Amino acid sequence: MRVIIYTGKGGVGKTTVSAGTGVLCSELGYKTIVVSTDPAHSLSDSFGKRIGKFPVKVTEKLWAQELDVNEELRINWDKIQGFIVKFLSYQGFDKFIAEEFAIFPGLEELFSLLKINDYHSDKSYDVVIVDCAPTASTIRMLSFPDIVSWYMERFFPLERKLVKTIRPVAEKVVKFPLPTDDVYSQVEDLYRKIEHTKKILTDVKTSSVRIVVNPEKMVIKESQRAYTYLNLFGFPVDLIIVNKVFPDEIEDRHFKKWKQTQNKHVEFVREVFAPIPMKISFLGDDEIVGLNKLLKFAVNLYGEDDPTEIFYEGKPMKIEEKNGRYHLKLKMPFFSKRDVNVWVKNDELIIELPSFRRNIFLPHTLASSRVVEAKLEDGILTIEFEKIKGR
Repeated sequence: MRVIIYTGKGGVGKTTVSAGTGVLCSELGYKTIVVSTDPAHSLSDSFGKRIGKFPVKVTEKLWAQELDVNEELRINWDKIQGFIVKFLSYQGFDKFIAEEFAIFPGLEELFSLLKINDYHSDKSYDVVIVDCAPTASTIRMLSFPDIVSWYMERFFPLERKLVKTIRPVAEKVVKFPLPTDDVYSQVEDLYRKIEHTKKILTDVKTSSVRIVVNPEKMVIKESQRAYTYLNLFGFPVDLIIVNKVFPDEIEDRHFKKWKQTQNKHVEFVREVFAPIPMKISFLGDDEIVGLNKLLKFAVNLYGEDDPTEIFYEGKPMKIEEKNGRYHLKLKMPFFSKRDVNVWVKNDELIIELPSFRRNIFLPHTLASSRVVEAKLEDGILTIEFEKIKGR
């Protein structure tokens, strides 16, 4: 199965690119589904067909779905939510307020991940195309596996064992409920699904993230940051799509300056994202709605290429051995040394960027070594480890 995720700043045309790619994939014979994870769904508008919370058949080989967070909450979160509401109610919260607090920010993104896992496990489709919410939500979605893994590795087993041990006594003394086994079981099941999804999304042979940009300075800057964060969390980016570029046919004087500016930005995108390939989509003479226009759009975008091919296979992170030392290398373009903080604590490598932090569990070989040097050069963060004698 092939998983293709389209992300980018709001308004760049992710839905059109996602829907068009879906139509083209289905025309090439792949059983395809396009899934929208953006709360402001617009797949229905793009296809010109009502799309719901369950997969809707659009053509013989094409399905579409607009995820309903309430439905996903019911399936994956009901027992956990019930406990949180009960706990907060004991603390004096109004039931309505307690129910609102039980829905954490970012759960929509989390359940989007689980849907990818479901389709992968069922082998339901040949191609799953994900039309993501704007960049910040996408990054939050893709960083969830690391956050959950950190909690599960560090606290969950101890917490579950402790609560199980003290529950018979504690429930007679404390004035609040303790989580029951079915709550812990749902947390554990959620964790297993998230871990499996992470393996799918970081497998360069299976999944790709594609960044959609417009030839505008602010959009490109946000896309550069997104690319760095995607590398930080190990998600492979295989293509940059520059959308809404004015075609050569537009010769009106009014657009002359615009075209010059766009051309400059297109070349800048080509340079800064290299060696990631780039494709250009030119602005059409009408809105792109309906299957025929979507197919024409996708054919013009991909040319003779198959949209499901892997356009670039470089891994965001790798470990090399050189002169008896290990070098962990991570792509960190578009940031300077002053933006990055790195340190090691026990068996974790902690990398901190503005607004984001990643805890990377080190393999035993590196965890039992000491950091000799960390440097950021030419967009590559290199951390050098030396084995401690006697270990």
